[in-house]
Amino acid sequence: MRDQTSGDGPAPGGPTPGDSAPGSPALTPKGEMRRRALLDGVLTVLEAGGPSAVTHRAVARAAGVPVSAATYYFAGRDDLLRAALRHATTDWARSFDRLERASLRDLAETLVRYAVTERGAARAQYELLFTAMRDESLREDAELWYSSLEHVLSRAGVPPDRVDVAALAVDGLIVRMLWRGEPATVAATERVLREIVGPTP
Repeated sequence: MRDQTSGDGPAPGGPTPGDSAPGSPALTPKGEMRRRALLDGVLTVLEAGGPSAVTHRAVARAAGVPVSAATYYFAGRDDLLRAALRHATTDWARSFDRLERASLRDLAETLVRYAVTERGAARAQYELLFTAMRDESLREDAELWYSSLEHVLSRAGVPPDRVDVAALAVDGLIVRMLWRGEPATVAATERVLREIVGPTP
């Protein structure tokens, strides 16, 4: 039986395991901390072993919490994967959104951090994007990633008629950075971005 008085999980009457829908009652601070630790744990397990390695036990071990916490918040493996994609996508969409005065230099710095220096989350997120091809419920979350990329390119001065093509090219650039580790510097990444984007107004 799940203990609803421990303070570790959702408060009585709160969200169901894995539920993060807008309007849901908030988790307790400790519960939210554990849930985020579990989502980060999913990304760690994904990076090391791919989607097949994601189990409640493996994720709980990576998060440093009891297995019972993983099963409390997330009903099954699919629930874990869906929530982790939303978690990773939202975090990186916010990174793009924080580039208020976006420039290609700013974008290059963000991409190097995303795909080179903190590559674990990026590798896991791309694993999850492939999962979205098979899981209709993840499509909207996957689209958020691409729309955020297009938005920051627009703010960097890419003309509207070239944004979608530029976003496709940057997506390919990220995959190359994850696969080959290059370009590995901000300066080199900015040069590639300028070639992708072309002249801007």
